[in-house]
Amino acid sequence: MNRVKTRALFAIALMVVAVVGVGGPVAMVATDQPARDQAAPARPSRGAVEPPLWLPDEAYVRAALPPGAEKYAAISGKHIKDLLKEAVNISRQYRDEGNQFWGRITGFKSDQMTKQWLLGHYRRIGLEKVHLQEFDMPPQWTATSFEASITGAGKTVPLTSIYPMFLSSGTPAAGVDLDPVWVGFGTAADFMGRDVKGKVVFIHGLPTPGGRNYSAAWNGAIERAEKGGAAFVVVQMGAAGTNAKSQPGGEGGDGAETPVPRMAIGAQDGTTVREMIEQGVAPKVHLKLEVKKVPNLKTASVWGELPGMTDENIVIMSHDDGFFDGALDNASGMAGMLALAEYYAKVPRAQRRRTLTFLVTPGHHAGGQGIRWVHEHRDTVLAKTALILNCEHFSQTQTYWLGAGLMPSNTISAKRWYVGGSDQLTQIATKTFREFGVALYSRPEARPGGELSQVYTDAPSLHIIDHIFYHTDMDTPELVPESGLDSGVRAYARIIDEVNKLDIAALRRPSTN
Repeated sequence: MNRVKTRALFAIALMVVAVVGVGGPVAMVATDQPARDQAAPARPSRGAVEPPLWLPDEAYVRAALPPGAEKYAAISGKHIKDLLKEAVNISRQYRDEGNQFWGRITGFKSDQMTKQWLLGHYRRIGLEKVHLQEFDMPPQWTATSFEASITGAGKTVPLTSIYPMFLSSGTPAAGVDLDPVWVGFGTAADFMGRDVKGKVVFIHGLPTPGGRNYSAAWNGAIERAEKGGAAFVVVQMGAAGTNAKSQPGGEGGDGAETPVPRMAIGAQDGTTVREMIEQGVAPKVHLKLEVKKVPNLKTASVWGELPGMTDENIVIMSHDDGFFDGALDNASGMAGMLALAEYYAKVPRAQRRRTLTFLVTPGHHAGGQGIRWVHEHRDTVLAKTALILNCEHFSQTQTYWLGAGLMPSNTISAKRWYVGGSDQLTQIATKTFREFGVALYSRPEARPGGELSQVYTDAPSLHIIDHIFYHTDMDTPELVPESGLDSGVRAYARIIDEVNKLDIAALRRPSTN
């Protein structure tokens, strides 16, 4: 398949994703590139892919507060973003200390720094019963060193966007040099007649919708490559017009490493590999990936509360780990949760019907120790919980697929959403999101993703969550607009106030027994 057809297939598929409402944080003006295949028919060109164009926060469309909701103006998107940047700086400090696999990584130094950052804010705000709940962790996977390049026709090109998938197995210390095979989307038809044994298989992965969920995982392409005897699997995460690093995640929820090494590569580096194969110069790909399991690590949940006038509570929770900057995932959630704590700390206790319990859980990407403990102790921890409010992935620029690249906008993308409880709770949530300008998908999740997935049956619960290009190094503060932070967090505050007018029985889903 020539480059024009490949690009067209990819662009069409990505535009289909965009049409159903997927947004993303990649603020990059992107247009078609002239075809390099001289045999391809001429067609009008929109020019070369433009450099990134990050829009300033003041350029975004903002939703006005509805009448009677003026008090929520005290919740500032700018302040929330400042808190978000503090969390991002923890990730960057860990990277700058020489860690090639970086972010707020559970069990490692950046995780400990995040706990101390949270404790500092809890105490500054004036939360009570502030404490860490420690957990021992099983040996934790990490990548200590990795690199890739391709050599052909007398030249060697480094593949700088190469990045290991979580729980990947490694290579010998010197790395491996392998023949590359390009299998497109990696469907069964793509593999027909292809000899991949002992080779590095490159698969074009379509983000659906983001860096965590991609076609090569759900269409079986990776498994086909491994069953065919591949020595290495590389997935091109096809964010057209970019060369992002991506950490799509491992497949082994039990902590087992993958059968053969797996890494991800950016779109531009992937195109370099494919075009060198197309030139017939018999290229070789050098790949190196050193991994290890680190024992005896600990992590912790961070707890605090604002006492109310009854023994009932509302749990406001967030997870703290994230890859790369992790601005959307999940610095935005932690910052939004802290903003809610600040807002309600200024409300007199006599006006707080229920205790507000603030919980930040660890290990979202590494076993979920914190939230699993909550679920296992639900009969005591959540026995009198009126609502679980999950703060995760609050705000992201709406991005559209255009030709060979990506086009940003000056608005916030629509959210996945879930409400678990009574019809009355659903009506409160959807009415509030509409009035506060929080756009939602046309239907809710049948089962919530994110941290809420572990406890959504344990008490009335809800969340909004965005999910495009998280787990990539494009997840930066520039792509988490203030306008989405304040509208989402303000909506949560209104929901808390409305829920506090109702008894728990009115919030719970009717029993089917």
